[in-house]
Amino acid sequence: MSSVVQQAEGEEGQQKQMKGPADLIEGYRRFRLSTYKRYVQSYRELGAHQEPNVMLIGCADSRVDPSSIFDAGPGQLFVVRNVANLCPPYNPDGNLHGVSAALEYAVNVLKVGHIVVMGHGGCGGVAAALAGEVDPSVAEFVGPWVGILKDACDKVKASNSFNPQ
Repeated sequence: MSSVVQQAEGEEGQQKQMKGPADLIEGYRRFRLSTYKRYVQSYRELGAHQEPNVMLIGCADSRVDPSSIFDAGPGQLFVVRNVANLCPPYNPDGNLHGVSAALEYAVNVLKVGHIVVMGHGGCGGVAAALAGEVDPSVAEFVGPWVGILKDACDKVKASNSFNPQ
């Protein structure tokens, strides 16, 4: 399937803002009446199986959409997104590990040929890790999560980089 990218556009070609569930429902309706209708057979095939050759781990930042950036259509990328596009260390401790589970599935079941970790400029998670402080309103989960970057941040800081991001 060729790349299927659809944007909800306003009158002057500007992307509409998603303000809530009603906008999501309306977007879904537009998708079903246009893109889905044009590519119904491809979507049915994708419903039966997926065969992406690339797994992409990217940031959850709403401004960074891997499918749009790489002009990839449905089924072409197996994507995991999280704050600061991190891959935690391997730790089979019986706890819940979303990124590790996705990696395991991508490698052992989907047999992806490539794993890409995609960073981006202006990442708030990376900036918080470099600053060594996290906003108290997100310290319970985000703080420990970006703490994964501590050793890397220490090395970057020691390099006296002009722009560490």
